[in-house]
Amino acid sequence: MARYTADELIAVIEDLTAPRLTHYVEMRAVRPVLSDGGESFREIDRARIQLLCHLTEDYGLDGDALSLVMQILDEMHGLRGEVQAMMTALAEEPDESRQRIAARIRHARRLD
Repeated sequence: MARYTADELIAVIEDLTAPRLTHYVEMRAVRPVLSDGGESFREIDRARIQLLCHLTEDYGLDGDALSLVMQILDEMHGLRGEVQAMMTALAEEPDESRQRIAARIRHARRLD
């Protein structure tokens, strides 16, 4: 598993600066891993920081707007995991159960 120091992240992410990284950590958009060697960032943190920089630079998001977008993305990611788990569980059910549940879903969606 790749781990990055703050300096390594700043070197590999074009728009990242030390103050910006500090801001992202303070707003809790990323959370470094604490170990005996100090703070380090995981690959997922690198990807999030890259996205944060992109949203900041290209769309001018900062502060509350940036926090809101990241919160929504995190919620969507969590929901995606829940749906995948339900689909896996549903795939293990007999055909009759799957068909009955699919019909109930179609009915419920028409009510919305």
